[in-house]
Amino acid sequence: MEEKSNRTFASNQPVSDVNIMLLGSTGAGKSASGNTILNRARNPFEDDFSPEAVTKVCQSAQTEVDGQTINVIDTVGLSDTSVNIKAAQTEIEKIITCHGIDVFLLVIRLGETFTKNDRKVLKWVLNNFGTKVLKHTIALFTNVDQLHVPVEKYVNKSKTLRSVVDLCSGGFHVFNNKKEDKFQVTELLKEINKLRVQNSYRRYTEQDYKETQEALLHSKYVIGAALGGGAGAALGGLAAGAAAAVASTLGSAAPSAGQAAFIGAILGADLLAVAAFAAVYLFERQKTQRYK
Repeated sequence: MEEKSNRTFASNQPVSDVNIMLLGSTGAGKSASGNTILNRARNPFEDDFSPEAVTKVCQSAQTEVDGQTINVIDTVGLSDTSVNIKAAQTEIEKIITCHGIDVFLLVIRLGETFTKNDRKVLKWVLNNFGTKVLKHTIALFTNVDQLHVPVEKYVNKSKTLRSVVDLCSGGFHVFNNKKEDKFQVTELLKEINKLRVQNSYRRYTEQDYKETQEALLHSKYVIGAALGGGAGAALGGLAAGAAAAVASTLGSAAPSAGQAAFIGAILGADLLAVAAFAAVYLFERQKTQRYK
């Protein structure tokens, strides 16, 4: 992806181009969605409904829609055992470091329940990017042509899908990747630009990623020490403060008990404590820096 001189990564000024990263499990429709955004006549990304990953390395392509330059990054299936997830993580880190991301599209195939692989992907995203990534995330539902009820009704019937949508600051959008329909792309870009305005045009950047990794590493060390010292009560206190921790990371009002419980279910009890401490640590660190 070529760098442009007018790009601003962490400013509150709008930038002319949009960086989109597709995340999801194998078979969710990431590559197909990327091709829909980029114009399916070109199909820069190889896509095929398959139980094994078609995308083996991260790829990027660019197009222009309604006068706006769109950079789309397609990633590997984060739940697939046939790909090197560690290598993929390194690739994703490099992309975030060089470019920053305006929006992460969490691609989920409808017509199925929220699968174990979908949970694995969401867990990977939260573990690596932190809850702050949710401020830049839109759930993108594919396979909608197979539904026999309105999407909103379908989502509301699933407590898990509803919880995923509620966690994503950008809500959800739907794609029919079998149909060449520019309107669905235009509508997605409207939702993306609305989210960008909501975030004051700040991207998820290298700084965000490094702070998350630093905080997680620090918290794991402290929690490990607490476990070694038999301080189980300390961990219980951290887990109990998870809701406030998530709120501080997202910069929002306290999340509902349901949202906190859902994050806990995705991450697992021990990791919930890690996430809680990491978020509090990062929040306090940023607050201290502001008043220096």
